[in-house]
Amino acid sequence: MAKKESLAKLCKFIDEVSTKDTHMFYRNSFALACYLSEQGNTQAAKKYLKYFFDVLGRNNRNTYFSNIEGSLDEYSSEYANEIFANLEINKLFKNYVSDD
Repeated sequence: MAKKESLAKLCKFIDEVSTKDTHMFYRNSFALACYLSEQGNTQAAKKYLKYFFDVLGRNNRNTYFSNIEGSLDEYSSEYANEIFANLEINKLFKNYVSDD
């Protein structure tokens, strides 16, 4: 069983590298990788996540990003909820619970 990582650091990294125009795109991209994983498309999810982390600057955060990749299959739904993607993306997950 892999350890679940906190996405607080990932959210901070996204805030540091994103602009007003790319902020939600990055969050939604991560959530979509989680969705692919939850649907059983592990290879596609990991490829998508690898590229996503490369864009964010993998070299400075390699261990952290590798830990997320290694635990994605077990915690995809939790990770997607924690990244605060758009509501429409969140609704793709069967375990999604609205705060409404």
